[in-house]
Amino acid sequence: MKKKILVVDDSSYMRMFLTKIIKKTDKYLVFDAPEKDYAIDVFNTVKPDIVTLDLDISENRWGGMEVLTEMIKINPETVVIIITASGDESIKEECMKLGAKNYIKKPVDTGVLLKTIEQYL
Repeated sequence: MKKKILVVDDSSYMRMFLTKIIKKTDKYLVFDAPEKDYAIDVFNTVKPDIVTLDLDISENRWGGMEVLTEMIKINPETVVIIITASGDESIKEECMKLGAKNYIKKPVDTGVLLKTIEQYL
């Protein structure tokens, strides 16, 4: 059975880009969500093995942190990979403290993304 990945990003371009890269391997079922409430709904319904999460979603600049916190509260074993343009080390550290497993800076290197996903499955 294929593993499930949820891509959360408010940019339709990034969602399409990440989904296309991940689906190209033909190993995963990919779901996507553009904003936090929908992301939590999909998370609860689909129960993904991995979530890629942009921090800068919704009207709140760091809405992704709220999504991360909620997902980890629902399932502490969730593998969340942060994908963001922010290179701020304090933000990265905060995400890891909240339960993120990895942090990838945009622009996304597709090889790094796929290797990171593989390491958790």
